[in-house]
Amino acid sequence: MGLPAAISALSSDTCPRQAFGHRQKRTILATTLGGALEWYDMLLYGMFSVTFSRLFFSTGQGGPLALALSLGSFGVAFLVRPLGAAWLGSWTDRHGRRSGLILSSVLMTIGTGAVALIPDSRTIGPLAPALLVLSRMTQGFAAGGEFGSASAMLAERDPARRGFYASLQWSASGVSVTLAASLAWCVHHFFTDSQIDAGAWRLPFLFGLLMGPFAIWLRLRGEESEEFICQENHLPLTEIARNDKKRILLAIGVVGLGATGSGLNVYMPTYARTFLHLSETGSLSGTIGSGLLSIIVPPFFASLGDKAGRRIMMIVAATIGGLIAWPLFAWLSAAPSAARLIAVQSAFIFCIYGAYYASVPALLADIFPPRNRASSIALSYAASQLLFGGFTPVLLSILTRNSGLLSMPGLWLLAVASMSVLCLCLAGPLIGEHRDGLIS
Repeated sequence: MGLPAAISALSSDTCPRQAFGHRQKRTILATTLGGALEWYDMLLYGMFSVTFSRLFFSTGQGGPLALALSLGSFGVAFLVRPLGAAWLGSWTDRHGRRSGLILSSVLMTIGTGAVALIPDSRTIGPLAPALLVLSRMTQGFAAGGEFGSASAMLAERDPARRGFYASLQWSASGVSVTLAASLAWCVHHFFTDSQIDAGAWRLPFLFGLLMGPFAIWLRLRGEESEEFICQENHLPLTEIARNDKKRILLAIGVVGLGATGSGLNVYMPTYARTFLHLSETGSLSGTIGSGLLSIIVPPFFASLGDKAGRRIMMIVAATIGGLIAWPLFAWLSAAPSAARLIAVQSAFIFCIYGAYYASVPALLADIFPPRNRASSIALSYAASQLLFGGFTPVLLSILTRNSGLLSMPGLWLLAVASMSVLCLCLAGPLIGEHRDGLIS
């Protein structure tokens, strides 16, 4: 019996019915913890990219080429995400939300453990970077399926509060950002560079490795979604290609603004140092503040969307966010300061990450039928992250440098916001076409 079959046997029931209570809370905790682990591992690698450039991609003291190779291995995870979304999403729609979440946790734990335990190039030579890239591919594959499975599981907890439960993923990611940044800071504060290179860098990754079995254990003890249809003898990807191409394209556009906003938030420290000439600590101030806000803001706006109508709220938020983007960047670039940077990033957290992005998982769950929901959400999210999230930093850097226009990020955000608003308007008739888990 292979690993996927064994996981399916461990986690599946015969068309389970949902029982509210402590198992419900445990299922929500297990789902959000897996998302937290995903973001923790992904971000942590980037924080130690310079260390990896010395230990895995260079026989000397690193250098521009070694750093480029190290950052390139970080990007590999985004390239394989669509593959993970297709395979794990299909598995989840055929065998259950819980089964898919368990499998993604197993793969993420394997990938994280590999990063923590791989000997460096001084020990095993060229095999070291090859194994590191392979571990990143494993993490990216797992992350590709995690979002769709988790979104389906959380959104199906309670249809009346679909937005609130689904938004808990974003709060978990905020916790992960804070935790990863704190542990990386501790390593650099308490250890010398030589001690870090000697092995202290592994400590945060070993912590992530320890989190993995706990997440798997929780998910094994969770319960299946009531909306999940127990019909293993179907091909989700084939059905999506035949019936849901329009839904997928619109969903990619809807996710686009959130993916761009997330990529921009990651890029802001580099933008502030490179183009605004702020200090390193000043450049990080906006990201630290926005990270803390991202823990609190998403559930509030998602809950508001449950009550007031999430699609209309998202259209309003995207319109406001797009319209204020250029004026805010013009204001920031006119007199750069840490205070203005914090204000600008906080405004985008409220408009884009909170009022808009927090409700995206629930809206996608509204659009896609339960039968193929996990696959559809995973594919839409992974494709949009690849198109609008992963390449946002390098695109904005090129556009800003070539144009000399410091407010260029605001203009790009306005363009993507316009696209997302259009997709939201077109997606309106698709919401509610499915009833009781059946395709209309």
